[in-house]
Amino acid sequence: MDWIQIPQGMETKYFVMGEGVLSQVPELLKTAFPGKTPWIVADENTWNAAGRALSAMLGTQKPPKIFPAVPRLHPDSAVCDALAKEIGSDLVPVAVGSGVINDIVKRASGIANVPYCCVPTAASVDGYTSYGAALCVEGFKKTMPCPAPFAIAADLAVLRTAPPEMFASGYADLLTKVPAGADWYIAESMGYEKRREDVWDLVQKDLRKWVSDSSDLYHVFMGLAATGYSMQLYRESRPASGAEHLMSHIWEMENLTFRGEDVSHGFKVAVGTMASVKLMFYIIRHSFEELCPLMEKPETLPEYEKRVDSLLVKGCYGPAKSVAMEKFLPPDAVEARRKRMGEVWSTLQKDLERQLFTAEETEALLKKAHVPVLPEEIGLTREQYLHGVFASQLIRKRYTVLDFLYEAGLLKRAVSEVL
Repeated sequence: MDWIQIPQGMETKYFVMGEGVLSQVPELLKTAFPGKTPWIVADENTWNAAGRALSAMLGTQKPPKIFPAVPRLHPDSAVCDALAKEIGSDLVPVAVGSGVINDIVKRASGIANVPYCCVPTAASVDGYTSYGAALCVEGFKKTMPCPAPFAIAADLAVLRTAPPEMFASGYADLLTKVPAGADWYIAESMGYEKRREDVWDLVQKDLRKWVSDSSDLYHVFMGLAATGYSMQLYRESRPASGAEHLMSHIWEMENLTFRGEDVSHGFKVAVGTMASVKLMFYIIRHSFEELCPLMEKPETLPEYEKRVDSLLVKGCYGPAKSVAMEKFLPPDAVEARRKRMGEVWSTLQKDLERQLFTAEETEALLKKAHVPVLPEEIGLTREQYLHGVFASQLIRKRYTVLDFLYEAGLLKRAVSEVL
């Protein structure tokens, strides 16, 4: 067996990766899930990529569940609820697919309280080994709690046959961990969420090595897996997700399509990454003293609510308004925040500059991986793009560069200057 070492404390206990390890899955299932009957869950595309071959190797099994390729399966919580009813305690669900199949099986298995095995068919997302599943719940994108896969088998030969844009999407998702880490520095500097070094190291220690070569399938998948481990350990997505993911969530809830197709998660967060990095360098390149005279006065509650309503006017963001209203700070609290900003600004500048690639370096890495970097390359109009940047500051409690600049009274100015 081509075993890959797993950090201690993970829900995932078995991991094999290498060329041709699909043939090792039957033995893996016997080892990790003794006495359980395999049940493959796939869609028509992933069935053709790996499911059919694996089914032929398994012998005794429950007839597979194969979702249609068209219309494309969406990660909807209702699908998970229905699937969970089919999972008996004698089964081991085997998710054969990419991000959507894995998230659906992960959540359904969690509901049924039955551990599952993941057989990825594309190095397209960081969610394979993560705790929680990114799902649409009544139209609102949420990370729903559920255990990570108990076992995972990544066949490099299978991953290599995936459409190249899926690998590009996975590389982009991995590169976003650079500004996501910078967002964690920002949150920590303002008294939110102190970084946990063990979680931080799982992602950041080897991140530059993993993203250095966008053609290196092995290292990109190892990076994606490690990111998932960090979310297992931290029990939420802070280690892997910052402002760039919030922008992606806005565009996803607005049903962004390009040339008739849904835009991949990785491509949306790539465009968000470019915006996030540029906003962070606005902080790096200006002193606090220089920006103080430019800060807008804090909003009153009526002014704040009016702005929230104008940004969430499309009404497709679920309970986002209630989240946004909880984030309101009265003027005296804003002034206290700005005082703290002045105290931490120079240290934060150094932390951000050490953490980040420049916008030019980030763009070069993404372009080399054939990832879009401009809003229009994923079908965003200028209006949609800028709206997404501003609206994304409202929809989660997670503190990011967007909150920092908003509280500083500089978000509009920064967006105008750098985006």
